[in-house]
Amino acid sequence: MKICVVTCMTIALVSAASAQGTAQGTAQGTAQGTAQGTAQGTAQGTSKATHNGTGASAAAADDPCRYLVASEVELYTGPLVAPPFRANSDSATPRRTGDACLYRGKDGRGVFVSYSAAGGKVAGTAGRRVPAVLDRTVGGAAGNQDGTEHQGMGASVMGPAGPGPWDNSNWFPTGTIIVYKGDASFDIDISATSAGKDAAIDLATKAIGRLGHPLDYDGAKAVAVAPKPVPKVPPCDLIPRARAEAILGTLSHAPVADDKEAICTYTVASSDGDIKYAVAITWGNGYKQLNMLKHGMSNIMGPMTASENTINTGRNGGLPSMAGGMPAAPPLDSSQQKMFGAFTKAVGLPQASGIGKRGTATDSTLAGPWDSAALVNGDWLIATRHDVAVTIAVGNADYDKAKALVTAACERL
Repeated sequence: MKICVVTCMTIALVSAASAQGTAQGTAQGTAQGTAQGTAQGTAQGTSKATHNGTGASAAAADDPCRYLVASEVELYTGPLVAPPFRANSDSATPRRTGDACLYRGKDGRGVFVSYSAAGGKVAGTAGRRVPAVLDRTVGGAAGNQDGTEHQGMGASVMGPAGPGPWDNSNWFPTGTIIVYKGDASFDIDISATSAGKDAAIDLATKAIGRLGHPLDYDGAKAVAVAPKPVPKVPPCDLIPRARAEAILGTLSHAPVADDKEAICTYTVASSDGDIKYAVAITWGNGYKQLNMLKHGMSNIMGPMTASENTINTGRNGGLPSMAGGMPAAPPLDSSQQKMFGAFTKAVGLPQASGIGKRGTATDSTLAGPWDSAALVNGDWLIATRHDVAVTIAVGNADYDKAKALVTAACERL
């Protein structure tokens, strides 16, 4: 049973290092930022029936919506809620000058496609070399540089996608593929879907096949019929004090919003001290955040990841996910919980002691008023509705009460 304690300790440390706004994970965030940032930094810049294979002028070809037919993407998103439209990739907000094209499914799944006509040759060379540099830096073993085989942490977080109609490529296990052909590059992010690497390769192959003869389509014009984002409200207004006290009991003081108006913290007193329920609201890309959080542990821990699971069972049913997270450990017995509790206090993370009570399994079978939800590694509770994410790091709080808060928030979205 020592492995259970060790696993819980690892989860506690990694969860603290990740924090609620950094679900991609430290290793993947560093590696992906190097290559993906290079490619995207060089990027420039109506009905579904017209989204077809008709040729378009070269001047209009920079529109990222011109390289994939809607029906090709619907294989992985389900039916689209609207024709593909330009959007900001960081927030999914529809925008005529957005850096990406968003294919948004009716159930919240989505695919982002970014395109750059310049810089691909340089970025592709850098992207190919970064895994080997990372492997050498951390003492891993880099494989061949021709894209046939890599081993080590660098390859696990941004290795080559494999053979295809490209000169270079990178695959990030969180769900992003970047492919380079000549000076052109495509960044295709499928992390907000239930698909995996094969789907990303399929879409990248089709996109590259249209270089030189893109679709006759205007993603900027399609913004007019794109779904409107859920209006933002102050986080503490989403769950008013009276509603919170009906769930948690009497609060120690009024709910407190952070200075960025993204988190509302509800505090209750207990015999072990104050217990805080910090409810974080992300007003866009919620489905993507759920996937990134669910797989964030995988990227931090590198090759320790494995298997496919179910991403959710909400109102839309279960969806298979791309890759597993940390090895699941069962709840600790009473003596192990004391040991684990002493450890979390010693490292300054007493709020992480609840992981020992719940274990580190990921529960993706949560039912409620959401499109998708999961308890990740026994600590992170996240639900999405209308692409808004509601997240609580449960820690030493009461899980059922935390879940009730998430439910109350989703009912208001």
